[in-house]
Amino acid sequence: MEISELIKARRSIGAVEDTPVPDDVIQALLDAATWAPNHKKTEPWKFRVVTGVGREKLGEEMARITAANTKDLSEEDAAKKIEKVRKGPLRAPVIIVMAVSPSGKVPEIEEIVASGCALQNLLLTATDKGLATIVRTGDIAHEPELKAYLQLEDNDKIVGFVYVGYPKKSFEINGSRIPSEEKTIWFK
Repeated sequence: MEISELIKARRSIGAVEDTPVPDDVIQALLDAATWAPNHKKTEPWKFRVVTGVGREKLGEEMARITAANTKDLSEEDAAKKIEKVRKGPLRAPVIIVMAVSPSGKVPEIEEIVASGCALQNLLLTATDKGLATIVRTGDIAHEPELKAYLQLEDNDKIVGFVYVGYPKKSFEINGSRIPSEEKTIWFK
């Protein structure tokens, strides 16, 4: 597919089969991500790939962390929130946790943007390979205990949880964008 067509065709799709995605396919997504542009070649991205039973373990850890933060909620609301977080990692056969690790060599925003470029490379490659993806974060992404569980550094920031799988059905989701002309001023 032409790159311009691929960019326009990519959509966030969360309805995926439980069919495992081969490791070499996931590796191809990660390899594509690492070719993102980045100032001073800092390569500020990190990946944590969670599959199989690792998804259940991640869900349990997320539930444990969430439970400690629900003291202000009713028992019923707390239980719902904890269960939702526990089940989250089971919605796809693969979760790629992507983080940015600021180097201090360039302004942090440049490394966040570079990691966004890496994320886009990963998502486009997944689309090209017939995979469905959706990126999520939520409050849990900012929890220091989760970063520790994922063996991330204190100053690392989770960019997103990328859920990856084969789509349950064919999706024809039409997209639209405001024309670039409406958001552009040219200085000549």
